[in-house]
Amino acid sequence: MQLLISACGEMPIYGVPVATLDVETTGIGSDARICQIAIIHSNLGKGNQTVAYSSLVNPEIPIPPDTSAIHGIKDEDVRESGAFSTHYEAISKALEGRLLAAYNLPFDWRVLNSDLKRIGKPQYSFFGVCGLVLAREVDSGQRGRGVHKLESVCSRRGMSFKAHCAEADAMVTSQLLDRLLREAANEFGKFGAIREYWAWQRRSGITQEEDYRSYLRGRGKTRGEWPWTDL
Repeated sequence: MQLLISACGEMPIYGVPVATLDVETTGIGSDARICQIAIIHSNLGKGNQTVAYSSLVNPEIPIPPDTSAIHGIKDEDVRESGAFSTHYEAISKALEGRLLAAYNLPFDWRVLNSDLKRIGKPQYSFFGVCGLVLAREVDSGQRGRGVHKLESVCSRRGMSFKAHCAEADAMVTSQLLDRLLREAANEFGKFGAIREYWAWQRRSGITQEEDYRSYLRGRGKTRGEWPWTDL
């Protein structure tokens, strides 16, 4: 299983073994399923990324055309790729003993757990490193629609990649996390233990959600999911 805060909270955040996850899916709703997954191994801050697992996955439901238009994956591409259950052992092995990381941790964590629950397997705790929270804090002076998307954050740092490909997204996220952590340490002070970093990230995520709720209220809108606040 992944590293848990109760077991690793006092470990140094720098150098901790990390599994950076990215998934491409059939959509963004609560019923979304994985159609491509990639996991990158590294030691946080060390720049030693390697591909641990990367595969297309048959979601066993149709991939909507508007979703295929984003990531380019169509039903015929995944027909022979095996259902999620056939990938479970390799995925769990790639995540074992590592701190989970993703660019948008709540999303990738939720979709992964949804597929795990569907096949009756244990689910992962909401714990890990979120590149989006880091990017919003480090690049807080940036304004405009989409400025904290993975492509935008990478572009400002001269990092290019093939967006919406799980392996490329996971690899660049892992590399970006190393850079963002250095930048965050320079701005906010160096993080020590994993528990210290998690507390900072959780506070930042909650504040970001508070700001977004205020923004939505001003426009008469609501949203149901607030993972940093509610989980």
